[in-house]
Amino acid sequence: MLFERVSYLKGLAEGLEIEKNSKEGKLLKEIISVLEDIVYELDDIQENVDEIDEFVEALSDDVADIEESLEDYDDEFDSFECPDCGEEILIAEEEFDDNGCAEIVCPGCGNEFVVCDEDECDSCCCCGCDDDEDDDMEEIDEVESE
Repeated sequence: MLFERVSYLKGLAEGLEIEKNSKEGKLLKEIISVLEDIVYELDDIQENVDEIDEFVEALSDDVADIEESLEDYDDEFDSFECPDCGEEILIAEEEFDDNGCAEIVCPGCGNEFVVCDEDECDSCCCCGCDDDEDDDMEEIDEVESE
């Protein structure tokens, strides 16, 4: 649209029959030339913006796909903390046995311990989940007796 408007101004200037070598003629010719350059630059900028928009849209789609993959990936693992060093350890669901327990070795400190998937653990006592409840009950009994 701008290109057409500048072309129209150029036509009007030519229709005025201003002497091209006069001061006014040189000024008018230069103003129209600058306007044409501006229109071409704006057109190039718009093309670049359109390309960037397409690129950003593609990136946004890629990020959404990655987020979805990570959510699926996150659902396949349970997070546990090493009791010795506190490092977070991810355990794949298939690492748990039929009792809902898994023997793991901490990659940080080498500590070996058993964890249970609280949703799956059947209180087999191999992970000490019953012991934790007994300890908690003893602490409650001690507080109540004081």
